[in-house]
Amino acid sequence: MNDQRTAVDYEQFIPRETGFIFKFIKKDNQFIHTFIEGKLIEKVGLCPDTVTGKSLCEFLPPDQVLRKEFFYEKAWNGEQVNYEGSFGGVHYLAILNPVIQENHTIEVIGTAIDITNEKNREKQAQQMEKLAVVGELAAGIAHEIRNPLTSMKGFAKIVKESVTEQKLVPYLDIMLDEMERINQIVNEFMFIAKPHENVNFQYANFSKLIKDCITFMEPQANLKSIKIESNVHIEYILTCDQNQMKQVFINLLQNAIEATGNNGHFIFVRLEEVSGESVMVTIIDKGCGIPESRLNRLFEPFYSTKEKGTGLGLLTCKRIIDLHQGSIDIESQPGEGTTIRIVLPRHNIVEPLLIAE
Repeated sequence: MNDQRTAVDYEQFIPRETGFIFKFIKKDNQFIHTFIEGKLIEKVGLCPDTVTGKSLCEFLPPDQVLRKEFFYEKAWNGEQVNYEGSFGGVHYLAILNPVIQENHTIEVIGTAIDITNEKNREKQAQQMEKLAVVGELAAGIAHEIRNPLTSMKGFAKIVKESVTEQKLVPYLDIMLDEMERINQIVNEFMFIAKPHENVNFQYANFSKLIKDCITFMEPQANLKSIKIESNVHIEYILTCDQNQMKQVFINLLQNAIEATGNNGHFIFVRLEEVSGESVMVTIIDKGCGIPESRLNRLFEPFYSTKEKGTGLGLLTCKRIIDLHQGSIDIESQPGEGTTIRIVLPRHNIVEPLLIAE
């Protein structure tokens, strides 16, 4: 096969916009890449120079090298191989086609296409299935708890008002506080079960909403010598449920304060426009951080990193943000802190105005 014919075949074969094509040979018991081209290679953070002429171990992490070598070996032995992989936050589907002459493999041609969107949709579908099951369970539990809880709260208040032994009053206050905490958990159950009920979308000053949440949480932060700083200087108006969005930011600021502890650090809140289509709220703390093993499970029902957590707080936040057609992303490193980004669509937002100081 001459070079001109090969170039023509590549032009027809390469999924340039959504993938890449590559070739490799086996030399001295190592797989050496001889060619790579396509835009996806740049998207995963590589370039042709970092791959061409290199073996797998020269540009991939060790755990991925072992997995890829298994597939490469099968292809070199004459099999067509399909496998899924991920690199640089991109999921892809790869196909390896051996080129055989005189019963010997002389090279392998591989193609890869980006399936990140499909993977995300699959993950969302699985999450929705989980939430549907949790919602049914939550509705049943909440209904069974709410009725006796209402009676208990009522009787406890009556006893508190009529008790003559004053030393019993603090115990009754504790009982009422704990019952109110149970009631809040029940409300979270009900929201998970029926998130679309009691949603009140209206135009709101989103910047003021965030500032109000910061003001509300500042006394708690000050008790731990934590300062909440922000750059909220531009006014954005968008349609949202103000109470639900306040619940989101108060919950996230509460988590940031608890993670930061008594270390005298800052929590930073940033509001900015992104891509001309969305606004993003970023909350950054320098607290204890979250291990990767836990980070991947944060939005699972009933999973919590807190000793007394219900595992419903972040799930409720995500449900609210989903209702607002937004997204939430959490990055964290143990010992370095956590960054939370919430993106809300720009099409609901009126042109920004400078806030008067």
